[in-house]
Amino acid sequence: MQEIAEKIRTKNNFLIVSHVNPDGDAIGSGMALKHILEKMGKKAVFTLDGNIPEKLSFMENYCPFTAMDEACGMDFDCAISVDAAGIERIGKMDKRFMEVPFRIVIDHHETNPGFGDLNYIDPVGATGLLIDDLRKLLGVELDSDIANLLYIAICTDTGNFSYQNTDERILLLASVLRRYGADIPYIIEKIYRNRNYGATKLIGRCLERLRLYSGGRIAISYVLLKDFEEFGALQEDTEELIDFLRALKGVEIAIVVKEAREKFYRLSFRSKVYANVAELASEFGGGGHIHASGGQIEGDIEEVLKVLSGEAEKIL
Repeated sequence: MQEIAEKIRTKNNFLIVSHVNPDGDAIGSGMALKHILEKMGKKAVFTLDGNIPEKLSFMENYCPFTAMDEACGMDFDCAISVDAAGIERIGKMDKRFMEVPFRIVIDHHETNPGFGDLNYIDPVGATGLLIDDLRKLLGVELDSDIANLLYIAICTDTGNFSYQNTDERILLLASVLRRYGADIPYIIEKIYRNRNYGATKLIGRCLERLRLYSGGRIAISYVLLKDFEEFGALQEDTEELIDFLRALKGVEIAIVVKEAREKFYRLSFRSKVYANVAELASEFGGGGHIHASGGQIEGDIEEVLKVLSGEAEKIL
């Protein structure tokens, strides 16, 4: 990280990107880094392939977001990818990222192969923790905007500090961010207590289709395009579904299958204690963390469920 900090000091115009279908860690880390660079007198933009999810749109109160088309028309001397496990995860920004003269990757996904000129991959609880480490090396003081953004980053990627990746460093950082102005009640209300109608109805449909395998150790369910249409829901409204399956007593592996286009599905994998779902995700063109990963698959839904349950049983 020290080498990255030294390189940043020599650059002036920064492109900051993260992964498609962004979560709180992706957005919080990217926006916080933008603030940090600007406090150093640098120019920086944060962009994504796509839009910020409606549920996280309040984060734009802390930091402006630049649309992808606008960002692609700008000149940069350094590009930084945060919280993206591979070049393919930044979607249509991949070409622009690779065109920038110098590229840096900061990430916490252990499956990240490193696709920058400088790479810092550390499997901590959230990329937001690594951005705070970088902030300290750069000598930038915290303010309330950075504190709010980093708090969102670390609380969302640790399941509001409930997952196994919640360690002492994460909890200590949370307390520091609170001292510097992180508005925890507001953040929790916006993220965890503000579910819309479509997302609520998807929960019911997902639970109706729940299937258990391997003596109840594997839970799989799915939502289809027709469900999104029926409930007026968006793809981003599926974020919580996996938590309901994972919470089932006796379940070690939970899988949610989400149809993104006809017969093409995005997959969410979670495990509780011992199963390595990053290994499972690698079988489906994905990756991530030992206990939280993603992938994709094509086919008829019944065949998809059969394949997924079979592969999941292999790693139990």
